[in-house]
Amino acid sequence: MDNSILRGRATADSGGTLSNWPVVILTFLAVLFDGYDTTSLGLAVPTLAKQWQVSPAAFTAPLTVTNIGVVIGYLVCGRASARFSRRTVILTGVCLYAVGSVFTALSTNIETMTIVRLIGGVGLGLVLPAAVSFATAHNPGHRREMIAVLVTMGISGGALLGGLTAGRLITSYGWTSMFWVGAVCPALLLPFLWRFLRKETPAPSQHEPKQSQAAGVREIFTGGLAVRTVLLWAFAFLLFAAYYGLSSWVPTFMTGYGFTRTAAPLGVAALGVGGLAGALVVIVCSTRWPTVRVLMVTCVLAAGLMATVATVPLSKAAVLLVFTGIGGGLTAALVGQAGVAASLYPQAARTTGVGWASALGRIGSVIGPALAGLLISVGASAGMIVLLGCVPVILGAGTMAIYSRHRSRNVVNGALVILEQ
Repeated sequence: MDNSILRGRATADSGGTLSNWPVVILTFLAVLFDGYDTTSLGLAVPTLAKQWQVSPAAFTAPLTVTNIGVVIGYLVCGRASARFSRRTVILTGVCLYAVGSVFTALSTNIETMTIVRLIGGVGLGLVLPAAVSFATAHNPGHRREMIAVLVTMGISGGALLGGLTAGRLITSYGWTSMFWVGAVCPALLLPFLWRFLRKETPAPSQHEPKQSQAAGVREIFTGGLAVRTVLLWAFAFLLFAAYYGLSSWVPTFMTGYGFTRTAAPLGVAALGVGGLAGALVVIVCSTRWPTVRVLMVTCVLAAGLMATVATVPLSKAAVLLVFTGIGGGLTAALVGQAGVAASLYPQAARTTGVGWASALGRIGSVIGPALAGLLISVGASAGMIVLLGCVPVILGAGTMAIYSRHRSRNVVNGALVILEQ
């Protein structure tokens, strides 16, 4: 093969010879406030339910429709990025979820809140795939997986930020303060995104966005990628369902473990702390072992801890400690799948590949909270719901085992082809 072609592909894929850390930091912050907004409603539900004199299960609709909006954002992100550039998509997404947060704070009933959460959810969905793709394209290719995980860590960081601040904000300023913070912070970030995310040079085919996007969708199923794409989608679906089924309702679950309404957000903070630790574990361990094998281990760990907190009587401190471990295991899987997707697909299809994998995950994140809300409405205990959440996590570990075996077989076949040439 022509070495000049290899050099050209490496240069195009790396986006430069030096790491562009300002881009990584800014895209991380965009995803951080995305994660804060995603968890904010779940944190406010116990207080909202009391003030509006409704059951916590009544908020299943706005919680679910938020994730429906996110799925829509993920699915259109690739096409929008091809048409308008990833930079524009990131800016638009941040604007949308900031505006959605404003109107959530102004909502006076569940019906209105459901509508505005759908709008904000679309913005949330636009940001993550474009941010991951933008950051990896503007940094060296050999650091792609690590950078993808770092940017995706913003979801866990946002959950941690919300969990640590929710109790004090709600107690001192009311539930609307959660959403005003969720509007002001991204608004302050926007000028920096505008200034420092450099404009992308249009590709030669950008005057034909539909054809370009179609090629990107096809590309994630060609060249031996079809089986791994489907397995990655299945893994994302299962783990997102488990994580969001837990995180969306964890403040409500915590009251079942004896926590007060103001202390219940500590459960989300525990998930966030564990999530950041889990993401760091993925980054460190992936330098020594294949990421898919690391994810298998973290899934088994999370399932074991979920079974423990569901069946074993624990003190409040122990409950928080176990939820920290659960957050580490589950979040490692969520951020790890983004890293796997970023390394699996070529640059031309990366936004689409990351977006579609995340979209399938978010479909799970719609079903997970909805099923948990249904179980709450029929009187299921917190322990029973958490125990049932082990099922998709174990299935996800099995999916990664199949992915790992298929990947190893393809690598061997690929090596044989190269030797024959």
